[in-house]
Amino acid sequence: MQGERDLMSQPDSEQLYLPRILVVDDSRIVRATIRKQLAASYDVAEAVNGEDGWKKLLADETIQLLISDLSMPELDGLGLLARVRGTGDGRLYLLPVIIISGEEDDATKQKCVECGANDFITKSTDRSEMLARVAANIQLAEMLRELTIARTEQAQLASRDNTTGVASSHLLMLQMEQSMAYALRHNSEVTLLLLEIDHYQLLEQKLGERLANQMLSLLAKLLAAKLRREDTIAHVEGPQFAIVAPGTSLGEVRVMAERLRQCVSAARINFRDERLEVSASVAVANSWHDDTHLAPALFSKAMTRLYGSVGEGRILMPNESVSRMPLLSLADALLMLHKGNKDEVRPHLPALLTGLAPLIHLANEEYGLQWSLDFLRQLEAVSDQV
Repeated sequence: MQGERDLMSQPDSEQLYLPRILVVDDSRIVRATIRKQLAASYDVAEAVNGEDGWKKLLADETIQLLISDLSMPELDGLGLLARVRGTGDGRLYLLPVIIISGEEDDATKQKCVECGANDFITKSTDRSEMLARVAANIQLAEMLRELTIARTEQAQLASRDNTTGVASSHLLMLQMEQSMAYALRHNSEVTLLLLEIDHYQLLEQKLGERLANQMLSLLAKLLAAKLRREDTIAHVEGPQFAIVAPGTSLGEVRVMAERLRQCVSAARINFRDERLEVSASVAVANSWHDDTHLAPALFSKAMTRLYGSVGEGRILMPNESVSRMPLLSLADALLMLHKGNKDEVRPHLPALLTGLAPLIHLANEEYGLQWSLDFLRQLEAVSDQV
């Protein structure tokens, strides 16, 4: 009796945790046959057509595999497959789909695979093959899910610096490229601040590698607290940090650089009852004043500026006496003209007309206009001097 009570008290966990499969077919006989073949190993749900199957897929996140008939009323197998693969839902995109059909020709199979099917079986497939195909596809889908998760975690790790916890140099370059592309489209500017701890080698020798890394981690947190939400701070290497500040003028960034320099100087870093004096130098590069729209070139400008002189606690800025006229897009120029702002457009005419040269070349070739481009060459020389 005791053994019977123990057996009765055990939950029917085998039934609760069987992998769930959805079979979509308008034939009750086909659905019943597949259920009979798979019921011992899988929890089989059924749908009578593509629309019914689609609703159940959306409502039930536990479904691990879809078996769908090719020819059905309301929504056929290919239509259902298109929805599954095109929904943008990661769960459905990775869901294994087996198409079942009475047709066995290669063209039908190829079409199913091209539309995103994982496998193709016929209605004459026996039980052992059905079980093998289902098990293999579920296992493969699980491996793909694990691989996707691993890649996501790896990308997240690659975006964070292990020593300091701020952005990595890889993420820094991505942020710079995105910010500079945006600035180029919207006639804006991007500033890069390259901050380096002065005399870092001496500090590292005194503290040791472990404590030096702790110091860098502390300074990273202090610096990050002084930035705006749109700014990105990254640990480049060793004693170097970089800050990407989109849409920031040189006047604004000079204030920012001074704030960051003072932040490092004011940091309370103690070692064996001694407060260490730590300072930092900041080199600034600006896409507008340094005339570059490429991330590596902007970083190189800042690096050259940083190592172009010696000293400590320095703030190294671009030559602000060089006045550069901001680029004006043709679309913005036309909008200004529409509003009657001709005087604002006139200074940009040489650059705007020079930019039209390829279009005029094409017009000459296409329509035989024979427009002279000599004036554009003269304007290009003027534009380069602006």
